[in-house]
Amino acid sequence: MHCFPDICYKSKVCDLTDEIDILSSFAGQAFGQCKNKEMKGDLLKILNLTYILMGKLRDNCDFFKEDKLILKEIKIRYEKKGGKIKNHVFILPQGGLLAGNLHICRALSKKISRMFSKAKSEITFEACEIEETVSMLSDIFYNMALCVNYENNVEEIPVILIPERK
Repeated sequence: MHCFPDICYKSKVCDLTDEIDILSSFAGQAFGQCKNKEMKGDLLKILNLTYILMGKLRDNCDFFKEDKLILKEIKIRYEKKGGKIKNHVFILPQGGLLAGNLHICRALSKKISRMFSKAKSEITFEACEIEETVSMLSDIFYNMALCVNYENNVEEIPVILIPERK
């Protein structure tokens, strides 16, 4: 059984495309819940790029630099907004459905980045642009969630690390 005609079902690349598909589903939910026009437009761009990403992995070719630049612009914009809000290095995910879906997208993006590193042995082309693009996604979703919670007056809860007992 194959998820794509040229990718074995048990391969790491197929598992990677499945995770990207799940990410797209949660990003699509966030898109549907978003009321902010600018963020909604950015989520639509990200959705389009995740579909392109799956196709590029399937077709054994790297992301275009132009595609990566679109994400880079989005990342810079939300880093500026999120940087003004963020008081803590790590926060506990919270907020409404939109913020929750953005936090799930962040977690899935990190997982996809780790899976991509493990799948490199099966990728038959130079995938530098894809790797950089995937690593940007978690930062974008994190800062988007911060912005949503800020706009909805949801205070972020910092994680307080308890030192190890000896």
